[in-house]
Amino acid sequence: MQLNKARVIVTGASSGIGRAIAVEFGRRGARLALASRNRAALEAVAVSIRAAGGTAVVIPTDVTAVGAVEKMAQDTIRELGGIDILVNNAGIGMQAPIAEASSADVDSLFKLNVLAAAAAIRAVVPTMRAQGAGMVINISSMAGRIVVPRIGYYSATKFALTALGDALRMEEAHRGIRVMNVFPGTTRSRFGENRLGLRGQGAHQRLPPVSAEKVARKIANAVEGNRRSVYVSWFPDRAGVAANWLAGWAITAVLRRWARHAET
Repeated sequence: MQLNKARVIVTGASSGIGRAIAVEFGRRGARLALASRNRAALEAVAVSIRAAGGTAVVIPTDVTAVGAVEKMAQDTIRELGGIDILVNNAGIGMQAPIAEASSADVDSLFKLNVLAAAAAIRAVVPTMRAQGAGMVINISSMAGRIVVPRIGYYSATKFALTALGDALRMEEAHRGIRVMNVFPGTTRSRFGENRLGLRGQGAHQRLPPVSAEKVARKIANAVEGNRRSVYVSWFPDRAGVAANWLAGWAITAVLRRWARHAET
């Protein structure tokens, strides 16, 4: 898959990792369909991409609304002529103990992070099948690889998104459709400010965040390098997954202490 001239939908493109992906892909020649609820912010991203010589169209979309992602896909086909890549980036965080979380927050979390992403996949796959090629990029999280206390519901949504991607890859590979799961760690953005549940720094957030632009560069390189999984940093991301596999008991002990500390 080459990004030059690729027709790409990015959900949650108005800020954070989504915005950085759109700008980076645009810099590499992709033609972007920018989707989120915030039209003004999308317009600003589009202006930035066009100023650098790229192509971007704005498609305001609430991906949780009934029929919205289907319309997003059809609008993209009308504007760009097809869909080569879907970046399932739209999502929200949540910090709350499992036994104390608001039911409304849990419902909203799963509706956006899992159900809307799955609906977007169903909306674009028929076009990719007809083309005989395509790619779905799911922005998961390190919390989708290692269970973290006090963000357990968020972890569950990212594990679910990863599972959807892995299953889709097996089901659609023979039709030329590729799937990439991306596992960012803590990233410098407003993601934490907008999350559901408890505000403030989580007990798991002890290491310096990376920039959204670094995440976007890693993803763009991985698209062109035919990668299935993307980790942003060797430490703590890859090292954390390896440590959890080799000595999960030790990682669990550390996270349990963090969870107790967060209650004080």
